[in-house]
Amino acid sequence: MLVKRIVYNIVISTGARLINAALAFIIIGFLTRYLGQTGFGQYTTILAFLYIFTVLADLGLYSICIRDISKPGADEEKIISNAFTLRFFAGLVAFGLAPLAAWFFPYAFEVRMGILVGAIGFWLLSNNQVLMGVFQKYLQMDKVALAEVVSRLVQLGLVVFFIYEKLGFLFIVSALVGGAIVNFILVLIFIRKYIILKFSFDFSFWGQLIKEALPLGIAAILVMIYFKLDTVMLSFMKDQIDVGIYGLAYKILENLIFFPAMFVGLIMPLLSKHAFSNRRKFQEISQKTLDILLIITIPLIVGVFFLSSQIINLIGGQDFILSAGVLNILIVAVGIIFIAALFSNMIIALKKQKALTYIYGLGAVINVLTNLIFIPRYSYYGAASTTVLTEFIVTVLMLIIIYRANKTLPSFSFIFKCSFAVLIMALPLYFFRDRGLFLSITSAALTYFGVLYLIGGLKVNELTQIYQESADI
Repeated sequence: MLVKRIVYNIVISTGARLINAALAFIIIGFLTRYLGQTGFGQYTTILAFLYIFTVLADLGLYSICIRDISKPGADEEKIISNAFTLRFFAGLVAFGLAPLAAWFFPYAFEVRMGILVGAIGFWLLSNNQVLMGVFQKYLQMDKVALAEVVSRLVQLGLVVFFIYEKLGFLFIVSALVGGAIVNFILVLIFIRKYIILKFSFDFSFWGQLIKEALPLGIAAILVMIYFKLDTVMLSFMKDQIDVGIYGLAYKILENLIFFPAMFVGLIMPLLSKHAFSNRRKFQEISQKTLDILLIITIPLIVGVFFLSSQIINLIGGQDFILSAGVLNILIVAVGIIFIAALFSNMIIALKKQKALTYIYGLGAVINVLTNLIFIPRYSYYGAASTTVLTEFIVTVLMLIIIYRANKTLPSFSFIFKCSFAVLIMALPLYFFRDRGLFLSITSAALTYFGVLYLIGGLKVNELTQIYQESADI
């Protein structure tokens, strides 16, 4: 039963996120064509600016809540209710400050007002995040998936309506808020089946939560510095057209990295459970998870190299064709992020989250310095390159921490089978490159997974066997 639930959650969550990604790309397609390079650059600036305050409101509670409610005998109602209350009011303060802070930056009036409107949606979505651990523990991520798909459909409907009515920029931003309201309400309805969520003001417990979560909260701020600050810095140093070109490629990155976050999120309770009680099982789970991530990562990078121009033309149109070069750089960062998602969760499961603070701190310093050097010279290409460099350095440092804590590392030997299959996959990508994106992707996927199966690389059943051998969560 456990194995079936896990497989069901992976399939449903993956399918829903793929639908969400498709809907997001459709929305982006409408926005790029309606707003143009400058308008889409302003929209991208608003989202990047508000993301900063999302991280400030996070406090590192999400990962700690997943870890703590996964422990035997955990009082999950107390943990989640207090964490939700703390996050609710922290977010209220943070997003209340966002519109005020925007007036101190050299932004156009439309951007400042967009930050004011968008802050409402970002605040509601930030409150949802701390509740995700409950759905992950009970393997009910289909509920979360449904809420996300419905909210994205609402946003798309509002965007189409506002464009049809030829309404202004702020209406486009408000479509995001409409989707966030729907998402928030649905999550509150769904979670009632598992816990009674209420405002809880156990200040002593708040102190414990903050003490445990603070290293992750600081780490999240540092991650934000090198994950989003490049867009903000680009908006200072270059015009909004450059931001728009970079923003389109970066939006594709953001919609691709859902998979490792979702997949490793489902694995996290198992990692936490076996990190100290059964190191062999911990290592086995880590290895099989890495193998799955490599199966996805290697063809993704190579496929985008071949198809980036077609992808950008489909999503953003010819006006954004320069985004293809940016995407070719950022897709390498995507591959590194896929792998790093596992390593960061391994570190948290091993209770070495303080080390993440130092790692992300160094990453933030490197990112800011390199952006200051390369953005003035190379604009969006410089910003994209610094993202790759930063992610690589951070991931290598994570491996060092894992080795010191666990005295062993997952093996990357599986990459050779993936690489062989990718070499064969490159043939249909090359020969079908002018025959449409759908045919190219379909033929490449069939070739890749076919070759991988023939050489014994597709053994996903081994992953489910690990769950079956594990004790109940």
